[in-house]
Amino acid sequence: MSRLPALIVGAGPTGLMMACELARHHIPFRIIDKKPEPAQGSNATWIQTRTLEIFDAIGIADDFLKLGHKCDAINFYVSGKALTSIPLNHIDSCYPFILMLPQSETERLLTKKLDESKIRVERSLELINAQQTDNGVVATIRLADGNTENITSDWIIACDGANSTVRQKCQIPFPGEDIAEQFMVADARMSSSFLPTNEIHVFFDKGTILPEKSTIFGAFPWGSKEYRLNANLYLSHARQTFTPHEVKEIVAERTFGNYIVESVSWISPFWIHSQIVDHMQQGSIFLAGDAAHIHSPAGGQGMNTGIQDAYNLAWKLALVIHGKANPTLLQSYQLERYPVVDKIVEQTDDLTKMMLFDKSFFTKLSKFSKSVSHASVAKKVGMELTQLDIQYQDSPIIDYHEKTSAKSPKQGERAPNVILDNTTQLYDHFRNAQHNILLFSGKTPKKDQLSELVDLQQKISQTFPGLIQTHIVSTENSKEIKHFILDLNTAIHNRYDISHSAIYLIRPDNTIAYYSKKLDMGLLEKFLIQYLEK
Repeated sequence: MSRLPALIVGAGPTGLMMACELARHHIPFRIIDKKPEPAQGSNATWIQTRTLEIFDAIGIADDFLKLGHKCDAINFYVSGKALTSIPLNHIDSCYPFILMLPQSETERLLTKKLDESKIRVERSLELINAQQTDNGVVATIRLADGNTENITSDWIIACDGANSTVRQKCQIPFPGEDIAEQFMVADARMSSSFLPTNEIHVFFDKGTILPEKSTIFGAFPWGSKEYRLNANLYLSHARQTFTPHEVKEIVAERTFGNYIVESVSWISPFWIHSQIVDHMQQGSIFLAGDAAHIHSPAGGQGMNTGIQDAYNLAWKLALVIHGKANPTLLQSYQLERYPVVDKIVEQTDDLTKMMLFDKSFFTKLSKFSKSVSHASVAKKVGMELTQLDIQYQDSPIIDYHEKTSAKSPKQGERAPNVILDNTTQLYDHFRNAQHNILLFSGKTPKKDQLSELVDLQQKISQTFPGLIQTHIVSTENSKEIKHFILDLNTAIHNRYDISHSAIYLIRPDNTIAYYSKKLDMGLLEKFLIQYLEK
Protein backbone atom coordinates (compact mmCIF):
# COMPACT_ATOMS: atom_id res chain seq x y z
CA MET A 1 0.00 0.00 0.00
CA SER A 2 1.16 3.54 -0.71
CA ARG A 3 2.50 5.73 2.05
CA LEU A 4 -0.13 7.36 4.29
CA PRO A 5 0.13 10.83 5.80
CA ALA A 6 -1.24 9.57 9.13
CA LEU A 7 -2.24 6.41 10.98
CA ILE A 8 -4.46 6.61 14.06
CA VAL A 9 -4.16 3.67 16.44
CA GLY A 10 -7.15 3.29 18.74
CA ALA A 11 -10.80 4.19 18.13
CA GLY A 12 -11.92 5.39 21.54
CA PRO A 13 -13.11 8.97 22.00
CA THR A 14 -9.62 10.44 21.51
CA GLY A 15 -8.88 8.46 18.34
CA LEU A 16 -12.34 9.15 16.91
CA MET A 17 -12.01 12.87 17.63
CA MET A 18 -8.63 12.87 15.91
CA ALA A 19 -10.15 11.08 12.93
CA CYS A 20 -13.07 13.51 12.69
CA GLU A 21 -10.69 16.45 12.73
CA LEU A 22 -8.26 15.04 10.16
CA ALA A 23 -11.23 14.28 7.92
CA ARG A 24 -12.50 17.84 8.39
CA HIS A 25 -9.08 19.11 7.33
CA HIS A 26 -9.06 16.77 4.29
CA ILE A 27 -6.10 14.64 5.41
CA PRO A 28 -5.90 11.01 4.12
CA PHE A 29 -5.48 8.56 7.02
CA ARG A 30 -6.49 5.21 8.42
CA ILE A 31 -7.85 4.50 11.89
CA ILE A 32 -7.50 1.00 13.32
CA ASP A 33 -8.58 -0.70 16.53
CA LYS A 34 -7.83 -4.21 17.79
CA LYS A 35 -11.32 -4.61 19.27
CA PRO A 36 -13.82 -6.30 16.93
CA GLU A 37 -16.61 -3.92 17.94
CA PRO A 38 -17.06 -0.53 19.64
CA ALA A 39 -17.21 -0.18 23.42
CA GLN A 40 -20.53 -1.35 24.87
CA GLY A 41 -20.08 -0.11 28.44
CA SER A 42 -20.67 3.24 30.03
CA ASN A 43 -17.01 3.86 31.01
CA ALA A 44 -16.27 7.62 30.90
CA THR A 45 -19.54 9.49 31.38
CA TRP A 46 -18.68 13.15 31.98
CA ILE A 47 -18.74 15.48 28.98
CA GLN A 48 -17.34 18.78 30.17
CA THR A 49 -18.49 22.15 28.89
CA ARG A 50 -15.29 22.77 26.93
CA THR A 51 -15.80 19.45 25.15
CA LEU A 52 -19.37 20.45 24.28
CA GLU A 53 -17.98 23.65 22.76
CA ILE A 54 -15.61 21.53 20.66
CA PHE A 55 -18.50 19.34 19.53
CA ASP A 56 -20.38 22.53 18.70
CA ALA A 57 -17.46 23.68 16.54
CA ILE A 58 -17.65 20.52 14.43
CA GLY A 59 -21.43 20.56 14.27
CA ILE A 60 -22.44 17.68 16.54
CA ALA A 61 -23.26 19.32 19.90
CA ASP A 62 -27.01 19.04 19.33
CA ASP A 63 -26.71 15.28 18.85
CA PHE A 64 -25.11 15.00 22.27
CA LEU A 65 -27.63 17.32 23.92
CA LYS A 66 -30.52 15.20 22.64
CA LEU A 67 -29.12 12.07 24.31
CA GLY A 68 -27.19 13.37 27.30
CA HIS A 69 -28.39 14.32 30.76
CA LYS A 70 -27.61 17.85 32.00
CA CYS A 71 -26.22 18.29 35.49
CA ASP A 72 -26.51 21.86 36.75
CA ALA A 73 -24.70 21.58 40.08
CA ILE A 74 -22.46 19.43 42.28
CA ASN A 75 -23.62 18.88 45.86
CA PHE A 76 -21.53 17.73 48.81
CA TYR A 77 -22.78 15.97 51.92
CA VAL A 78 -21.11 15.01 55.19
CA SER A 79 -22.63 12.17 57.21
CA GLY A 80 -25.76 12.42 55.08
CA LYS A 81 -26.31 16.14 55.67
CA ALA A 82 -26.02 18.75 52.92
CA LEU A 83 -22.83 20.80 53.24
CA THR A 84 -22.50 22.92 50.10
CA SER A 85 -23.20 23.12 46.39
CA ILE A 86 -21.27 24.26 43.32
CA PRO A 87 -23.76 25.72 40.85
CA LEU A 88 -22.64 25.73 37.24
CA ASN A 89 -24.94 28.47 35.98
CA HIS A 90 -22.19 31.03 36.65
CA ILE A 91 -19.74 29.65 34.09
CA ASP A 92 -19.06 31.59 30.91
CA SER A 93 -20.50 29.36 28.20
CA CYS A 94 -23.62 28.62 26.21
CA TYR A 95 -23.47 25.21 27.93
CA PRO A 96 -23.52 26.01 31.68
CA PHE A 97 -23.67 22.40 32.81
CA ILE A 98 -21.91 19.04 32.71
CA LEU A 99 -23.47 16.56 30.30
CA MET A 100 -23.67 12.92 31.37
CA LEU A 101 -23.63 10.29 28.65
CA PRO A 102 -22.24 6.74 28.47
CA GLN A 103 -18.97 6.52 26.58
CA SER A 104 -20.52 4.01 24.18
CA GLU A 105 -22.89 6.77 23.03
CA THR A 106 -20.07 9.29 22.72
CA GLU A 107 -18.16 6.88 20.50
CA ARG A 108 -21.28 6.16 18.44
CA LEU A 109 -21.92 9.84 17.77
CA LEU A 110 -18.29 10.51 16.84
CA THR A 111 -18.35 7.48 14.54
CA LYS A 112 -21.53 8.82 12.96
CA LYS A 113 -19.72 12.12 12.30
CA LEU A 114 -16.81 10.22 10.77
CA ASP A 115 -19.22 8.30 8.54
CA GLU A 116 -20.13 11.59 6.85
CA SER A 117 -16.60 11.61 5.40
CA LYS A 118 -16.99 8.03 4.13
CA ILE A 119 -14.31 6.84 6.54
CA ARG A 120 -14.73 3.78 8.74
CA VAL A 121 -12.83 2.37 11.67
CA GLU A 122 -10.90 -0.75 10.62
CA ARG A 123 -11.55 -3.20 13.44
CA SER A 124 -9.81 -6.42 14.49
CA LEU A 125 -6.55 -4.85 13.31
CA GLU A 126 -3.91 -4.97 16.03
CA LEU A 127 -0.67 -3.04 15.93
CA ILE A 128 2.13 -5.40 16.98
CA ASN A 129 5.14 -3.25 16.18
CA ALA A 130 6.10 0.29 15.22
CA GLN A 131 9.48 1.16 13.80
CA GLN A 132 10.55 4.75 13.22
CA THR A 133 12.65 5.51 10.15
CA ASP A 134 14.46 8.66 9.10
CA ASN A 135 11.35 10.10 7.48
CA GLY A 136 8.36 8.32 8.99
CA VAL A 137 7.22 5.19 10.75
CA VAL A 138 6.37 1.62 9.72
CA ALA A 139 3.57 -0.06 11.67
CA THR A 140 3.18 -3.83 11.57
CA ILE A 141 -0.47 -4.80 11.85
CA ARG A 142 -1.96 -8.21 12.64
CA LEU A 143 -5.14 -8.74 10.64
CA ALA A 144 -8.22 -10.64 11.77
CA ASP A 145 -7.15 -13.72 9.80
CA GLY A 146 -3.72 -13.79 11.48
CA ASN A 147 -1.79 -12.38 8.54
CA THR A 148 0.24 -9.19 8.88
CA GLU A 149 0.39 -5.93 6.98
CA ASN A 150 2.93 -3.13 7.07
CA ILE A 151 1.54 0.39 7.02
CA THR A 152 4.03 3.13 6.23
CA SER A 153 2.98 6.61 7.33
CA ASP A 154 4.50 10.00 7.95
CA TRP A 155 2.93 10.12 11.39
CA ILE A 156 1.32 7.81 13.94
CA ILE A 157 -1.12 9.16 16.50
CA ALA A 158 -1.26 6.72 19.42
CA CYS A 159 -4.74 6.83 20.95
CA ASP A 160 -4.66 3.21 22.10
CA GLY A 161 -5.24 3.69 25.80
CA ALA A 162 -3.42 3.25 29.07
CA ASN A 163 -1.81 -0.01 27.91
CA SER A 164 -0.74 1.57 24.62
CA THR A 165 1.06 -0.89 22.36
CA VAL A 166 2.54 2.00 20.40
CA ARG A 167 4.04 3.44 23.57
CA GLN A 168 5.36 0.06 24.69
CA LYS A 169 6.84 -0.94 21.32
CA CYS A 170 8.58 2.41 21.01
CA GLN A 171 9.89 2.02 24.58
CA ILE A 172 8.44 5.31 25.74
CA PRO A 173 8.50 5.50 29.57
CA PHE A 174 5.21 6.02 31.41
CA PRO A 175 6.26 7.14 34.90
CA GLY A 176 3.84 7.58 37.78
CA GLU A 177 2.38 5.95 40.86
CA ASP A 178 -0.64 4.05 42.11
CA ILE A 179 -2.98 5.07 44.91
CA ALA A 180 -3.20 2.30 47.49
CA GLU A 181 -6.96 2.08 47.66
CA GLN A 182 -9.52 -0.01 45.84
CA PHE A 183 -12.68 1.50 44.38
CA MET A 184 -15.88 0.13 42.97
CA VAL A 185 -17.84 1.54 40.06
CA ALA A 186 -21.38 0.53 39.14
CA ASP A 187 -24.32 1.48 36.96
CA ALA A 188 -27.62 1.37 38.81
CA ARG A 189 -31.22 2.44 38.68
CA MET A 190 -32.05 4.40 41.85
CA SER A 191 -34.73 6.61 43.30
CA SER A 192 -34.66 9.37 45.87
CA SER A 193 -37.50 11.13 47.61
CA PHE A 194 -35.99 14.60 47.33
CA LEU A 195 -32.47 14.71 45.78
CA PRO A 196 -32.57 16.43 42.34
CA THR A 197 -31.90 14.17 39.36
CA ASN A 198 -30.26 16.98 37.42
CA GLU A 199 -27.43 17.42 39.92
CA ILE A 200 -24.37 15.41 40.99
CA HIS A 201 -24.27 14.22 44.60
CA VAL A 202 -21.07 13.37 46.49
CA PHE A 203 -21.22 11.94 50.03
CA PHE A 204 -18.43 11.95 52.58
CA ASP A 205 -18.44 10.33 56.00
CA LYS A 206 -16.05 11.03 58.87
CA GLY A 207 -16.05 7.53 60.27
CA THR A 208 -19.64 6.79 61.20
CA ILE A 209 -19.53 3.74 58.96
CA LEU A 210 -15.87 2.75 59.32
CA PRO A 211 -14.16 4.00 62.50
CA GLU A 212 -11.05 6.09 61.83
CA LYS A 213 -11.77 5.92 58.08
CA SER A 214 -13.46 8.47 55.83
CA THR A 215 -15.56 7.19 52.96
CA ILE A 216 -16.47 8.65 49.58
CA PHE A 217 -19.53 7.93 47.50
CA GLY A 218 -20.58 9.64 44.29
CA ALA A 219 -23.92 9.45 42.47
CA PHE A 220 -23.77 10.81 38.91
CA PRO A 221 -27.12 10.83 37.08
CA TRP A 222 -27.45 10.26 33.36
CA GLY A 223 -31.23 9.92 33.33
CA SER A 224 -34.20 10.35 35.62
CA LYS A 225 -33.27 7.22 37.57
CA GLU A 226 -30.07 6.04 35.88
CA TYR A 227 -26.82 6.61 37.79
CA ARG A 228 -23.12 5.93 37.69
CA LEU A 229 -21.86 5.13 41.21
CA ASN A 230 -18.34 5.40 42.61
CA ALA A 231 -17.15 4.39 46.07
CA ASN A 232 -13.90 3.68 47.86
CA LEU A 233 -13.83 0.38 49.75
CA TYR A 234 -11.00 0.20 52.33
CA LEU A 235 -10.59 -3.52 51.80
CA SER A 236 -7.87 -5.51 53.53
CA HIS A 237 -7.31 -7.44 50.29
CA ALA A 238 -8.23 -6.86 46.66
CA ARG A 239 -11.53 -8.15 45.32
CA GLN A 240 -12.52 -8.64 41.70
CA THR A 241 -16.27 -9.26 42.00
CA PHE A 242 -19.17 -7.71 43.86
CA THR A 243 -22.88 -8.51 44.02
CA PRO A 244 -25.86 -6.22 43.41
CA HIS A 245 -26.81 -6.79 47.04
CA GLU A 246 -23.46 -5.35 48.17
CA VAL A 247 -24.00 -2.32 45.96
CA LYS A 248 -27.41 -1.76 47.55
CA GLU A 249 -25.87 -1.96 51.02
CA ILE A 250 -23.11 0.51 50.14
CA VAL A 251 -25.62 2.98 48.70
CA ALA A 252 -27.88 2.73 51.74
CA GLU A 253 -24.98 3.22 54.15
CA ARG A 254 -23.03 5.92 52.32
CA THR A 255 -26.06 8.07 51.42
CA PHE A 256 -27.74 7.54 54.80
CA GLY A 257 -30.88 6.30 53.12
CA ASN A 258 -31.18 9.14 50.61
CA TYR A 259 -31.17 6.65 47.74
CA ILE A 260 -32.88 3.32 47.18
CA VAL A 261 -31.33 1.04 44.54
CA GLU A 262 -33.90 -0.62 42.31
CA SER A 263 -31.50 -2.56 40.08
CA VAL A 264 -27.80 -2.85 39.20
CA SER A 265 -26.75 -3.44 35.60
CA TRP A 266 -22.94 -3.41 35.88
CA ILE A 267 -20.30 -3.57 38.62
CA SER A 268 -16.52 -3.39 38.36
CA PRO A 269 -13.54 -2.86 40.67
CA PHE A 270 -10.93 -0.28 39.77
CA TRP A 271 -7.69 1.16 41.05
CA ILE A 272 -6.33 4.64 40.45
CA HIS A 273 -3.08 5.05 38.53
CA SER A 274 -1.45 8.44 37.97
CA GLN A 275 0.99 8.36 35.06
CA ILE A 276 2.14 10.75 32.35
CA VAL A 277 4.74 10.50 29.59
CA ASP A 278 7.53 13.06 29.67
CA HIS A 279 7.11 13.84 25.98
CA MET A 280 3.85 13.63 24.04
CA GLN A 281 5.78 13.56 20.77
CA GLN A 282 8.55 11.10 20.02
CA GLY A 283 9.82 11.73 16.51
CA SER A 284 7.05 10.75 14.10
CA ILE A 285 4.80 9.48 16.90
CA PHE A 286 2.30 11.50 18.90
CA LEU A 287 0.68 10.23 22.08
CA ALA A 288 -2.81 11.42 23.02
CA GLY A 289 -5.43 10.61 25.63
CA ASP A 290 -4.84 7.68 27.97
CA ALA A 291 -1.82 6.61 25.92
CA ALA A 292 -0.12 9.77 27.21
CA HIS A 293 -1.71 10.31 30.62
CA ILE A 294 -3.97 8.59 33.13
CA HIS A 295 -5.11 9.84 36.50
CA SER A 296 -7.82 9.81 39.14
CA PRO A 297 -11.37 10.08 37.77
CA ALA A 298 -12.07 12.87 40.28
CA GLY A 299 -13.85 15.64 38.40
CA GLY A 300 -14.40 13.64 35.22
CA GLN A 301 -11.37 15.08 33.41
CA GLY A 302 -9.90 12.06 31.61
CA MET A 303 -11.84 11.54 28.38
CA ASN A 304 -12.27 15.29 27.94
CA THR A 305 -8.53 15.87 28.21
CA GLY A 306 -7.88 13.28 25.50
CA ILE A 307 -10.44 14.87 23.18
CA GLN A 308 -8.73 18.23 23.71
CA ASP A 309 -5.34 16.65 22.94
CA ALA A 310 -6.72 15.62 19.56
CA TYR A 311 -8.35 18.99 18.94
CA ASN A 312 -5.07 20.77 19.67
CA LEU A 313 -2.95 18.50 17.48
CA ALA A 314 -5.12 17.86 14.42
CA TRP A 315 -5.09 21.32 12.83
CA LYS A 316 -1.34 21.63 13.30
CA LEU A 317 -0.69 18.25 11.75
CA ALA A 318 -3.03 19.09 8.88
CA LEU A 319 -1.20 22.32 8.06
CA VAL A 320 2.15 20.53 8.05
CA ILE A 321 0.88 17.65 5.91
CA HIS A 322 -0.65 20.13 3.45
CA GLY A 323 2.69 21.95 3.27
CA LYS A 324 1.16 25.13 4.66
CA ALA A 325 3.17 25.32 7.88
CA ASN A 326 6.68 24.73 9.12
CA PRO A 327 7.13 21.30 10.78
CA THR A 328 8.36 23.14 13.87
CA LEU A 329 4.68 24.01 14.46
CA LEU A 330 4.24 20.47 15.78
CA GLN A 331 6.58 21.14 18.69
CA SER A 332 3.85 23.32 20.18
CA TYR A 333 1.74 20.21 20.88
CA GLN A 334 4.08 19.17 23.69
CA LEU A 335 4.68 22.75 24.83
CA GLU A 336 0.97 23.52 25.07
CA ARG A 337 -0.65 20.27 26.13
CA TYR A 338 1.94 18.85 28.54
CA PRO A 339 1.63 21.63 31.18
CA VAL A 340 -2.18 21.33 31.04
CA VAL A 341 -2.13 17.55 31.37
CA ASP A 342 0.56 17.59 34.06
CA LYS A 343 -1.54 20.00 36.13
CA ILE A 344 -4.65 17.82 35.77
CA VAL A 345 -2.76 14.67 36.77
CA GLU A 346 -1.23 16.40 39.78
CA GLN A 347 -4.45 18.07 40.92
CA THR A 348 -6.66 15.00 40.63
CA ASP A 349 -4.00 12.89 42.35
CA ASP A 350 -3.62 15.39 45.21
CA LEU A 351 -7.39 15.78 45.59
CA THR A 352 -7.96 12.03 45.74
CA LYS A 353 -5.18 11.52 48.31
CA MET A 354 -6.52 14.38 50.40
CA MET A 355 -10.04 12.90 50.42
CA LEU A 356 -8.74 9.45 51.32
CA PHE A 357 -5.80 9.99 53.64
CA ASP A 358 -5.67 13.59 54.92
CA LYS A 359 -6.96 13.80 58.50
CA SER A 360 -7.63 17.51 58.03
CA PHE A 361 -9.77 16.92 54.92
CA PHE A 362 -13.09 17.71 56.59
CA THR A 363 -11.72 20.96 57.98
CA LYS A 364 -10.58 21.89 54.48
CA LEU A 365 -13.93 20.83 53.05
CA SER A 366 -15.71 23.09 55.53
CA LYS A 367 -13.55 26.08 54.52
CA PHE A 368 -14.17 25.30 50.88
CA SER A 369 -17.93 25.18 51.44
CA LYS A 370 -17.86 28.69 52.90
CA SER A 371 -15.76 30.15 50.09
CA VAL A 372 -17.74 28.54 47.25
CA SER A 373 -20.91 30.17 48.55
CA HIS A 374 -19.67 33.35 46.88
CA ALA A 375 -20.68 33.57 43.23
CA SER A 376 -17.20 34.64 42.07
CA VAL A 377 -15.57 31.63 43.72
CA ALA A 378 -18.27 29.29 42.43
CA LYS A 379 -17.65 30.60 38.90
CA LYS A 380 -13.88 30.12 39.22
CA VAL A 381 -14.29 26.56 40.50
CA GLY A 382 -16.87 25.79 37.82
CA MET A 383 -14.68 27.20 35.03
CA GLU A 384 -11.76 25.05 36.17
CA LEU A 385 -13.85 21.90 36.60
CA THR A 386 -15.45 22.23 33.16
CA GLN A 387 -12.03 22.95 31.56
CA LEU A 388 -13.04 26.41 30.34
CA ASP A 389 -10.16 28.10 32.15
CA ILE A 390 -7.37 26.26 30.32
CA GLN A 391 -4.78 28.73 29.08
CA TYR A 392 -1.63 28.03 27.07
CA GLN A 393 0.85 30.26 28.86
CA ASP A 394 4.19 29.58 27.21
CA SER A 395 3.64 28.70 23.57
CA PRO A 396 5.90 29.61 20.65
CA ILE A 397 2.85 30.10 18.40
CA ILE A 398 1.01 32.59 20.61
CA ASP A 399 1.90 36.28 20.78
CA TYR A 400 1.65 37.52 24.35
CA HIS A 401 3.28 40.92 23.86
CA GLU A 402 0.32 43.25 23.84
CA LYS A 403 -1.75 43.35 26.99
CA THR A 404 -5.51 43.21 26.83
CA SER A 405 -7.81 44.97 29.25
CA ALA A 406 -8.55 43.22 32.52
CA LYS A 407 -11.96 42.04 31.27
CA SER A 408 -10.88 41.01 27.77
CA PRO A 409 -10.08 37.38 26.90
CA LYS A 410 -6.32 36.83 26.91
CA GLN A 411 -3.93 35.30 24.43
CA GLY A 412 -3.72 31.55 25.05
CA GLU A 413 -7.31 31.33 26.32
CA ARG A 414 -10.28 29.99 24.42
CA ALA A 415 -12.15 32.61 22.44
CA PRO A 416 -15.47 33.05 24.25
CA ASN A 417 -18.69 32.51 22.37
CA VAL A 418 -21.37 35.20 22.21
CA ILE A 419 -25.10 34.77 21.62
CA LEU A 420 -26.11 37.21 18.85
CA ASP A 421 -29.82 36.45 18.57
CA ASN A 422 -32.23 33.55 18.95
CA THR A 423 -30.65 31.59 16.10
CA THR A 424 -27.08 32.90 15.77
CA GLN A 425 -23.92 32.85 17.85
CA LEU A 426 -20.35 33.99 17.26
CA TYR A 427 -19.05 30.40 16.99
CA ASP A 428 -21.23 29.95 13.87
CA HIS A 429 -18.66 32.03 12.02
CA PHE A 430 -15.75 29.82 13.11
CA ARG A 431 -16.91 26.52 11.57
CA ASN A 432 -14.44 26.64 8.70
CA ALA A 433 -11.35 24.70 9.88
CA GLN A 434 -9.24 27.83 9.35
CA HIS A 435 -7.73 30.56 11.46
CA ASN A 436 -10.30 33.29 12.07
CA ILE A 437 -9.61 36.97 12.56
CA LEU A 438 -12.03 39.36 14.21
CA LEU A 439 -11.47 42.93 13.05
CA PHE A 440 -13.33 45.13 15.53
CA SER A 441 -14.50 48.54 14.35
CA GLY A 442 -15.11 49.80 17.86
CA LYS A 443 -18.47 50.64 19.37
CA THR A 444 -18.66 54.01 17.58
CA PRO A 445 -16.67 53.64 14.35
CA LYS A 446 -14.91 56.69 12.97
CA LYS A 447 -15.55 57.97 9.47
CA ASP A 448 -14.05 55.62 6.85
CA GLN A 449 -13.34 53.06 9.60
CA LEU A 450 -15.08 50.27 7.66
CA SER A 451 -13.11 51.08 4.51
CA GLU A 452 -9.87 50.72 6.45
CA LEU A 453 -11.02 47.37 7.83
CA VAL A 454 -12.02 46.15 4.37
CA ASP A 455 -8.57 47.06 3.02
CA LEU A 456 -6.94 45.09 5.84
CA GLN A 457 -9.32 42.20 5.29
CA GLN A 458 -8.31 42.02 1.63
CA LYS A 459 -4.59 42.19 2.43
CA ILE A 460 -4.89 39.31 4.87
CA SER A 461 -6.82 37.23 2.34
CA GLN A 462 -4.24 37.90 -0.39
CA THR A 463 -1.27 37.21 1.89
CA PHE A 464 -2.64 34.02 3.45
CA PRO A 465 -5.06 32.57 0.86
CA GLY A 466 -7.14 29.67 2.16
CA LEU A 467 -5.59 29.85 5.63
CA ILE A 468 -7.43 32.70 7.33
CA GLN A 469 -11.03 33.82 7.37
CA THR A 470 -11.29 37.48 8.32
CA HIS A 471 -14.51 38.84 9.81
CA ILE A 472 -15.30 42.50 10.27
CA VAL A 473 -17.23 43.09 13.49
CA SER A 474 -19.06 46.39 13.53
CA THR A 475 -22.04 48.09 15.11
CA GLU A 476 -22.78 49.74 11.74
CA ASN A 477 -24.43 47.50 9.18
CA SER A 478 -22.94 46.93 5.73
CA LYS A 479 -24.46 44.37 3.38
CA GLU A 480 -21.69 44.89 0.81
CA ILE A 481 -18.87 43.60 3.00
CA LYS A 482 -18.04 39.90 2.80
CA HIS A 483 -17.66 38.03 6.10
CA PHE A 484 -19.32 40.79 8.06
CA ILE A 485 -20.73 40.33 11.57
CA LEU A 486 -23.25 42.93 12.68
CA ASP A 487 -22.82 43.60 16.39
CA LEU A 488 -26.11 45.43 16.67
CA ASN A 489 -26.36 45.40 20.46
CA THR A 490 -22.56 45.57 20.98
CA ALA A 491 -22.69 42.08 22.55
CA ILE A 492 -19.38 40.99 20.98
CA HIS A 493 -17.63 44.27 21.72
CA ASN A 494 -18.86 44.06 25.31
CA ARG A 495 -17.81 40.45 25.86
CA TYR A 496 -14.36 41.08 24.39
CA ASP A 497 -14.26 44.45 26.20
CA ILE A 498 -13.44 46.34 23.02
CA SER A 499 -14.28 50.05 22.73
CA HIS A 500 -12.09 51.00 19.79
CA SER A 501 -10.63 49.12 16.82
CA ALA A 502 -8.71 45.91 17.54
CA ILE A 503 -7.60 42.58 16.07
CA TYR A 504 -8.15 39.12 17.55
CA LEU A 505 -6.61 36.11 15.78
CA ILE A 506 -8.29 32.84 16.72
CA ARG A 507 -6.77 29.47 15.82
CA PRO A 508 -8.71 26.51 14.38
CA ASP A 509 -8.98 25.11 17.91
CA ASN A 510 -10.68 28.37 19.02
CA THR A 511 -7.63 29.47 21.01
CA ILE A 512 -6.67 33.16 20.89
CA ALA A 513 -3.23 33.45 19.27
CA TYR A 514 -2.83 37.18 18.77
CA TYR A 515 -4.32 40.46 19.96
CA SER A 516 -3.51 44.04 19.04
CA LYS A 517 -5.11 47.46 19.28
CA LYS A 518 -3.20 48.39 16.14
CA LEU A 519 -4.64 47.59 12.72
CA ASP A 520 -1.13 46.82 11.52
CA MET A 521 -0.73 44.23 8.76
CA GLY A 522 3.02 44.17 9.23
CA LEU A 523 2.85 43.11 12.88
CA LEU A 524 0.23 40.46 12.16
CA GLU A 525 2.18 39.07 9.19
CA LYS A 526 5.42 39.01 11.17
CA PHE A 527 3.74 36.86 13.81
CA LEU A 528 2.05 34.46 11.40
CA ILE A 529 5.07 33.74 9.20
CA GLN A 530 6.76 32.22 12.24
CA TYR A 531 4.87 29.02 11.50
CA LEU A 532 2.74 29.54 8.39
CA GLU A 533 4.29 29.19 4.93
CA LYS A 534 3.18 31.97 2.62
